[in-house]
Amino acid sequence: MKISIVGAGNGGVFTALHYGWYLRKSDVEVELIHDPQVPPEPVGQASVLDPPRLLFTAMGFYWSNNPIHATPKSGLVYEGWGKVNESVSHPFPADKMGMHYCPSELQKYILDSGYFKVIEKDVDPKDVDADYVFDCRGKPKDLSDYDKLKNPVNSAILAKPNWNTLECLWSRHVATPNGWTFIIPTNPESPSHDYCVGYLYNSDITSKEDAEKDLLNMFDVEIKKHLSFDNYVAKDPVIDNRIFLQGNRLFFIEPLESSATQTYLEWARYTYDMIVMKNRTSKDGKRAIRRYIDRIQNFILWHYQYGSKYDTPFWDYAQSLTFKDPDFNLMLKKSRKLDRGDCMPVIYGGQGIDDELYAYWDFLSFKSWESGMTGQPI
Repeated sequence: MKISIVGAGNGGVFTALHYGWYLRKSDVEVELIHDPQVPPEPVGQASVLDPPRLLFTAMGFYWSNNPIHATPKSGLVYEGWGKVNESVSHPFPADKMGMHYCPSELQKYILDSGYFKVIEKDVDPKDVDADYVFDCRGKPKDLSDYDKLKNPVNSAILAKPNWNTLECLWSRHVATPNGWTFIIPTNPESPSHDYCVGYLYNSDITSKEDAEKDLLNMFDVEIKKHLSFDNYVAKDPVIDNRIFLQGNRLFFIEPLESSATQTYLEWARYTYDMIVMKNRTSKDGKRAIRRYIDRIQNFILWHYQYGSKYDTPFWDYAQSLTFKDPDFNLMLKKSRKLDRGDCMPVIYGGQGIDDELYAYWDFLSFKSWESGMTGQPI
Protein backbone atom coordinates (compact mmCIF):
# COMPACT_ATOMS: atom_id res chain seq x y z
CA MET A 1 0.00 0.00 0.00
CA LYS A 2 1.11 3.54 -0.73
CA ILE A 3 -0.19 6.66 1.03
CA SER A 4 0.62 10.12 -0.30
CA ILE A 5 0.12 13.47 1.36
CA VAL A 6 0.04 16.51 -0.96
CA GLY A 7 0.91 19.76 0.78
CA ALA A 8 3.17 20.60 3.72
CA GLY A 9 1.15 22.98 5.87
CA ASN A 10 0.09 22.03 9.39
CA GLY A 11 -2.45 19.51 8.12
CA GLY A 12 0.02 17.92 5.72
CA VAL A 13 2.99 17.52 8.06
CA PHE A 14 0.95 16.28 11.02
CA THR A 15 -0.85 13.76 8.80
CA ALA A 16 2.46 12.57 7.34
CA LEU A 17 4.01 12.27 10.80
CA HIS A 18 1.02 10.34 12.14
CA TYR A 19 1.08 7.83 9.29
CA GLY A 20 4.86 7.70 9.03
CA TRP A 21 5.30 7.00 12.74
CA TYR A 22 2.59 4.39 13.15
CA LEU A 23 3.49 2.61 9.90
CA ARG A 24 7.27 2.79 10.34
CA LYS A 25 7.55 -0.97 10.93
CA SER A 26 5.16 -1.95 8.13
CA ASP A 27 5.61 -2.32 4.39
CA VAL A 28 3.27 0.63 3.70
CA GLU A 29 4.98 3.44 1.80
CA VAL A 30 4.27 6.96 3.06
CA GLU A 31 5.32 10.03 1.08
CA LEU A 32 4.71 13.76 1.27
CA ILE A 33 4.70 15.81 -1.94
CA HIS A 34 4.83 19.58 -1.71
CA ASP A 35 5.65 22.64 -3.73
CA PRO A 36 8.55 24.40 -1.96
CA GLN A 37 7.43 27.68 -3.57
CA VAL A 38 4.29 27.64 -1.40
CA PRO A 39 5.27 29.02 2.03
CA PRO A 40 3.60 27.94 5.27
CA GLU A 41 1.28 30.33 7.07
CA PRO A 42 3.32 33.05 8.81
CA VAL A 43 0.90 33.40 11.71
CA GLY A 44 1.93 32.12 15.12
CA GLN A 45 -0.10 29.02 16.00
CA ALA A 46 -1.37 27.38 19.16
CA SER A 47 -2.41 23.81 19.90
CA VAL A 48 -4.19 21.83 22.55
CA LEU A 49 -2.59 18.70 23.99
CA ASP A 50 -2.39 16.02 21.31
CA PRO A 51 -0.04 17.69 18.75
CA PRO A 52 2.88 18.10 21.22
CA ARG A 53 2.18 14.59 22.49
CA LEU A 54 2.71 13.20 18.97
CA LEU A 55 5.88 15.28 18.60
CA PHE A 56 7.19 13.88 21.89
CA THR A 57 6.35 10.29 20.91
CA ALA A 58 7.64 10.36 17.34
CA MET A 59 10.33 13.05 17.43
CA GLY A 60 11.60 13.13 21.00
CA PHE A 61 10.41 16.72 21.35
CA TYR A 62 10.41 18.21 24.84
CA TRP A 63 11.02 21.65 26.26
CA SER A 64 14.79 21.29 26.68
CA ASN A 65 15.01 19.62 23.25
CA ASN A 66 13.10 22.25 21.32
CA PRO A 67 14.60 23.13 17.91
CA ILE A 68 11.37 24.80 16.75
CA HIS A 69 11.39 27.51 19.46
CA ALA A 70 7.93 26.41 20.64
CA THR A 71 6.64 27.82 23.92
CA PRO A 72 4.50 26.01 26.51
CA LYS A 73 0.75 26.62 26.56
CA SER A 74 -0.96 26.00 29.89
CA GLY A 75 -4.41 26.92 28.61
CA LEU A 76 -6.31 29.98 27.49
CA VAL A 77 -7.29 33.13 29.37
CA TYR A 78 -10.22 35.20 28.12
CA GLU A 79 -10.04 38.86 29.10
CA GLY A 80 -13.14 41.05 28.99
CA TRP A 81 -15.50 38.28 27.89
CA GLY A 82 -18.92 38.05 29.56
CA LYS A 83 -20.31 40.50 32.08
CA VAL A 84 -19.16 38.99 35.40
CA ASN A 85 -15.38 38.46 35.59
CA GLU A 86 -12.59 40.53 34.09
CA SER A 87 -10.80 37.35 33.04
CA VAL A 88 -11.83 33.72 32.69
CA SER A 89 -9.49 30.74 32.34
CA HIS A 90 -9.93 27.66 30.21
CA PRO A 91 -7.09 25.73 31.87
CA PHE A 92 -5.28 22.56 30.95
CA PRO A 93 -4.55 20.21 33.88
CA ALA A 94 -1.34 21.31 35.59
CA ASP A 95 0.52 18.20 34.41
CA LYS A 96 -0.32 18.80 30.72
CA MET A 97 0.84 21.34 28.15
CA GLY A 98 -0.13 22.46 24.69
CA MET A 99 2.26 24.57 22.66
CA HIS A 100 2.64 27.79 20.70
CA TYR A 101 4.75 27.39 17.56
CA CYS A 102 5.83 28.75 14.19
CA PRO A 103 4.45 26.80 11.17
CA SER A 104 7.61 27.20 9.07
CA GLU A 105 9.85 25.84 11.82
CA LEU A 106 7.44 22.98 12.51
CA GLN A 107 7.29 22.17 8.80
CA LYS A 108 11.05 21.80 8.45
CA TYR A 109 11.28 19.81 11.69
CA ILE A 110 8.75 17.21 10.59
CA LEU A 111 9.91 17.08 6.95
CA ASP A 112 13.37 16.15 8.25
CA SER A 113 12.01 13.41 10.54
CA GLY A 114 12.83 10.53 8.18
CA TYR A 115 9.52 8.75 8.76
CA PHE A 116 8.29 9.37 5.21
CA LYS A 117 9.66 10.20 1.78
CA VAL A 118 9.64 13.89 0.82
CA ILE A 119 9.19 14.94 -2.82
CA GLU A 120 9.35 18.58 -3.92
CA LYS A 121 6.86 18.92 -6.75
CA ASP A 122 3.67 20.75 -7.68
CA VAL A 123 1.01 18.08 -8.36
CA ASP A 124 -2.73 17.60 -8.49
CA PRO A 125 -3.82 14.90 -6.01
CA LYS A 126 -5.92 13.24 -8.72
CA ASP A 127 -2.71 12.55 -10.66
CA VAL A 128 -0.76 11.01 -7.77
CA ASP A 129 0.02 7.30 -8.14
CA ALA A 130 -0.98 6.05 -4.69
CA ASP A 131 -3.69 3.94 -3.11
CA TYR A 132 -4.78 6.83 -0.89
CA VAL A 133 -4.05 10.54 -1.12
CA PHE A 134 -4.51 13.37 1.37
CA ASP A 135 -5.19 16.72 -0.27
CA CYS A 136 -3.60 19.30 2.06
CA ARG A 137 -3.07 22.11 -0.43
CA GLY A 138 -4.62 24.83 1.70
CA LYS A 139 -7.74 26.92 1.35
CA PRO A 140 -9.76 26.28 -1.84
CA LYS A 141 -10.32 29.13 -4.27
CA ASP A 142 -13.84 27.95 -5.08
CA LEU A 143 -16.19 27.30 -2.16
CA SER A 144 -19.06 25.88 -4.19
CA ASP A 145 -18.39 22.40 -2.76
CA TYR A 146 -18.31 23.71 0.81
CA ASP A 147 -20.88 24.61 3.46
CA LYS A 148 -20.57 27.83 5.40
CA LEU A 149 -19.85 27.54 9.11
CA LYS A 150 -21.65 29.97 11.37
CA ASN A 151 -19.24 32.46 12.96
CA PRO A 152 -19.20 36.21 13.69
CA VAL A 153 -15.69 37.09 12.40
CA ASN A 154 -14.34 37.12 8.85
CA SER A 155 -11.27 39.38 8.91
CA ALA A 156 -8.01 39.77 10.81
CA ILE A 157 -5.17 42.21 11.34
CA LEU A 158 -1.83 40.57 12.16
CA ALA A 159 0.68 42.55 14.19
CA LYS A 160 4.08 42.41 15.86
CA PRO A 161 4.03 43.15 19.60
CA ASN A 162 6.38 45.77 21.02
CA TRP A 163 6.56 43.95 24.33
CA ASN A 164 7.66 40.56 25.62
CA THR A 165 4.70 38.22 25.14
CA LEU A 166 6.57 35.50 27.07
CA GLU A 167 5.42 37.15 30.29
CA CYS A 168 2.72 34.46 30.42
CA LEU A 169 2.45 30.77 29.53
CA TRP A 170 -1.07 30.82 28.08
CA SER A 171 -2.85 32.16 25.04
CA ARG A 172 -4.52 35.51 25.74
CA HIS A 173 -7.88 36.14 24.07
CA VAL A 174 -8.85 39.75 24.70
CA ALA A 175 -12.35 41.04 23.93
CA THR A 176 -12.35 44.31 21.97
CA PRO A 177 -15.23 46.63 20.97
CA ASN A 178 -15.32 45.17 17.48
CA GLY A 179 -14.16 41.58 18.01
CA TRP A 180 -11.33 39.99 19.93
CA THR A 181 -7.53 39.81 19.83
CA PHE A 182 -5.24 36.81 20.29
CA ILE A 183 -1.83 37.27 21.87
CA ILE A 184 0.46 34.25 21.57
CA PRO A 185 3.56 33.97 23.79
CA THR A 186 6.19 33.61 21.09
CA ASN A 187 9.95 33.21 21.26
CA PRO A 188 11.46 36.39 19.72
CA GLU A 189 13.80 34.16 17.68
CA SER A 190 10.81 32.57 15.93
CA PRO A 191 9.80 33.92 12.49
CA SER A 192 6.18 33.99 13.69
CA HIS A 193 6.98 36.57 16.38
CA ASP A 194 6.11 39.27 13.83
CA TYR A 195 2.61 37.80 13.52
CA CYS A 196 1.75 36.66 17.05
CA VAL A 197 -0.93 39.28 17.72
CA GLY A 198 -4.15 39.04 15.72
CA TYR A 199 -7.23 41.26 15.82
CA LEU A 200 -10.35 39.36 14.65
CA TYR A 201 -13.40 41.34 13.49
CA ASN A 202 -16.29 41.38 11.00
CA SER A 203 -15.67 43.57 7.98
CA ASP A 204 -19.42 43.87 7.31
CA ILE A 205 -19.77 45.66 10.66
CA THR A 206 -16.39 47.35 11.16
CA SER A 207 -14.23 49.03 8.52
CA LYS A 208 -10.57 48.13 8.15
CA GLU A 209 -9.64 51.63 9.23
CA ASP A 210 -11.73 51.47 12.39
CA ALA A 211 -10.36 48.03 13.22
CA GLU A 212 -6.79 49.32 12.86
CA LYS A 213 -7.57 52.30 15.07
CA ASP A 214 -9.11 50.02 17.68
CA LEU A 215 -6.11 47.67 17.67
CA LEU A 216 -3.55 50.48 17.94
CA ASN A 217 -5.49 52.17 20.74
CA MET A 218 -5.52 49.00 22.83
CA PHE A 219 -2.12 47.44 22.12
CA ASP A 220 1.46 48.56 21.48
CA VAL A 221 1.95 46.80 18.13
CA GLU A 222 3.25 47.25 14.61
CA ILE A 223 0.66 46.25 12.00
CA LYS A 224 2.06 43.73 9.53
CA LYS A 225 -0.78 42.26 7.46
CA HIS A 226 -4.53 42.26 6.74
CA LEU A 227 -6.49 39.07 6.03
CA SER A 228 -10.05 38.19 5.12
CA PHE A 229 -11.42 34.66 5.37
CA ASP A 230 -14.45 32.42 5.16
CA ASN A 231 -15.49 29.88 7.76
CA TYR A 232 -16.34 26.68 5.87
CA VAL A 233 -16.37 22.88 5.79
CA ALA A 234 -16.23 20.48 2.82
CA LYS A 235 -19.55 18.93 1.83
CA ASP A 236 -17.72 15.74 0.89
CA PRO A 237 -14.38 15.18 2.70
CA VAL A 238 -13.72 11.88 0.88
CA ILE A 239 -13.55 11.82 -2.92
CA ASP A 240 -13.91 8.52 -4.82
CA ASN A 241 -13.05 6.64 -1.60
CA ARG A 242 -9.40 7.50 -2.31
CA ILE A 243 -8.75 11.21 -1.80
CA PHE A 244 -9.18 12.66 1.69
CA LEU A 245 -9.43 16.42 2.16
CA GLN A 246 -7.30 17.57 5.08
CA GLY A 247 -6.05 20.79 6.65
CA ASN A 248 -7.60 23.99 5.31
CA ARG A 249 -8.75 22.01 2.27
CA LEU A 250 -11.11 20.21 4.69
CA PHE A 251 -12.33 23.13 6.81
CA PHE A 252 -11.47 26.49 8.29
CA ILE A 253 -12.85 28.25 11.32
CA GLU A 254 -11.51 31.13 13.35
CA PRO A 255 -8.80 30.23 15.92
CA LEU A 256 -10.74 30.99 19.12
CA GLU A 257 -10.20 27.57 20.76
CA SER A 258 -7.05 26.46 18.87
CA SER A 259 -9.01 23.66 17.22
CA ALA A 260 -7.22 23.26 13.88
CA THR A 261 -4.28 20.91 14.53
CA GLN A 262 -6.33 18.83 16.97
CA THR A 263 -8.95 18.28 14.24
CA TYR A 264 -6.29 17.33 11.71
CA LEU A 265 -5.01 14.64 14.07
CA GLU A 266 -8.51 13.37 14.82
CA TRP A 267 -9.15 13.01 11.08
CA ALA A 268 -5.78 11.32 10.56
CA ARG A 269 -6.67 8.80 13.30
CA TYR A 270 -10.09 8.11 11.86
CA THR A 271 -8.82 7.69 8.31
CA TYR A 272 -6.11 5.36 9.65
CA ASP A 273 -8.88 3.15 11.01
CA MET A 274 -10.56 3.29 7.59
CA ILE A 275 -7.65 2.58 5.25
CA VAL A 276 -5.17 0.68 7.41
CA MET A 277 -7.23 -1.11 10.06
CA LYS A 278 -10.25 -1.50 7.74
CA ASN A 279 -12.69 -1.21 10.64
CA ARG A 280 -14.40 2.04 9.57
CA THR A 281 -16.28 2.84 6.38
CA SER A 282 -16.06 5.94 4.22
CA LYS A 283 -19.67 6.73 5.10
CA ASP A 284 -18.85 6.51 8.81
CA GLY A 285 -15.85 8.78 8.35
CA LYS A 286 -17.75 11.47 6.48
CA ARG A 287 -20.47 11.55 9.11
CA ALA A 288 -18.00 11.54 12.03
CA ILE A 289 -15.72 14.35 10.85
CA ARG A 290 -18.67 16.57 9.91
CA ARG A 291 -20.19 16.06 13.35
CA TYR A 292 -16.81 16.85 14.93
CA ILE A 293 -16.44 20.11 12.98
CA ASP A 294 -20.05 21.13 13.62
CA ARG A 295 -19.35 20.70 17.33
CA ILE A 296 -16.31 22.96 17.03
CA GLN A 297 -18.56 25.58 15.41
CA ASN A 298 -21.08 25.28 18.25
CA PHE A 299 -18.58 25.36 21.11
CA ILE A 300 -17.01 28.51 19.67
CA LEU A 301 -20.41 30.16 19.20
CA TRP A 302 -21.21 29.38 22.84
CA HIS A 303 -18.32 31.63 23.87
CA TYR A 304 -20.03 34.60 22.20
CA GLN A 305 -23.44 33.96 23.77
CA TYR A 306 -22.53 35.72 27.02
CA GLY A 307 -21.30 38.83 25.19
CA SER A 308 -18.45 40.91 26.54
CA LYS A 309 -17.90 44.05 28.57
CA TYR A 310 -18.64 45.99 25.37
CA ASP A 311 -22.18 46.75 24.19
CA THR A 312 -21.52 47.27 20.50
CA PRO A 313 -22.99 46.19 17.13
CA PHE A 314 -20.39 43.43 16.80
CA TRP A 315 -21.25 41.83 20.12
CA ASP A 316 -24.98 42.18 19.44
CA TYR A 317 -24.46 40.32 16.16
CA ALA A 318 -22.21 37.68 17.75
CA GLN A 319 -24.83 36.94 20.43
CA SER A 320 -27.50 36.54 17.75
CA LEU A 321 -25.70 33.53 16.21
CA THR A 322 -27.37 30.75 18.17
CA PHE A 323 -27.25 27.00 17.57
CA LYS A 324 -29.25 23.91 18.46
CA ASP A 325 -27.65 20.61 19.41
CA PRO A 326 -29.09 18.10 21.91
CA ASP A 327 -25.62 16.61 22.46
CA PHE A 328 -24.29 20.00 23.53
CA ASN A 329 -27.20 20.48 25.91
CA LEU A 330 -26.61 17.03 27.40
CA MET A 331 -22.90 17.71 27.99
CA LEU A 332 -23.70 21.03 29.65
CA LYS A 333 -26.41 19.43 31.82
CA LYS A 334 -24.08 16.65 32.93
CA SER A 335 -21.25 19.08 33.70
CA ARG A 336 -23.51 21.01 36.08
CA LYS A 337 -23.98 17.89 38.20
CA LEU A 338 -20.24 17.27 38.61
CA ASP A 339 -17.74 18.94 40.87
CA ARG A 340 -14.31 19.87 39.52
CA GLY A 341 -12.64 16.62 40.61
CA ASP A 342 -15.32 14.49 38.94
CA CYS A 343 -14.83 16.48 35.73
CA MET A 344 -11.18 15.51 35.41
CA PRO A 345 -10.73 13.13 32.47
CA VAL A 346 -8.49 10.07 32.49
CA ILE A 347 -6.83 11.24 29.27
CA TYR A 348 -7.27 14.94 28.56
CA GLY A 349 -7.35 16.51 25.14
CA GLY A 350 -9.06 14.08 22.79
CA GLN A 351 -9.56 10.34 22.80
CA GLY A 352 -11.02 9.89 19.35
CA ILE A 353 -14.08 11.11 17.49
CA ASP A 354 -16.46 8.50 18.95
CA ASP A 355 -15.68 8.90 22.66
CA GLU A 356 -17.89 10.78 25.13
CA LEU A 357 -16.46 14.20 24.46
CA TYR A 358 -17.94 17.13 22.60
CA ALA A 359 -15.38 17.21 19.81
CA TYR A 360 -12.30 17.36 22.09
CA TRP A 361 -13.92 19.26 24.97
CA ASP A 362 -14.76 17.44 28.19
CA PHE A 363 -16.95 18.24 31.17
CA LEU A 364 -14.22 20.39 32.75
CA SER A 365 -14.15 22.61 29.65
CA PHE A 366 -17.91 23.13 29.86
CA LYS A 367 -17.83 23.75 33.59
CA SER A 368 -14.88 26.19 33.41
CA TRP A 369 -16.52 28.43 30.82
CA GLU A 370 -20.00 28.46 32.34
CA SER A 371 -18.57 29.10 35.79
CA GLY A 372 -16.51 32.02 34.48
CA MET A 373 -19.47 33.52 32.67
CA THR A 374 -21.98 33.17 35.52
CA GLY A 375 -19.77 33.58 38.59
CA GLN A 376 -20.75 30.18 39.97
CA PRO A 377 -17.90 28.19 41.58
CA ILE A 378 -16.46 25.24 39.66
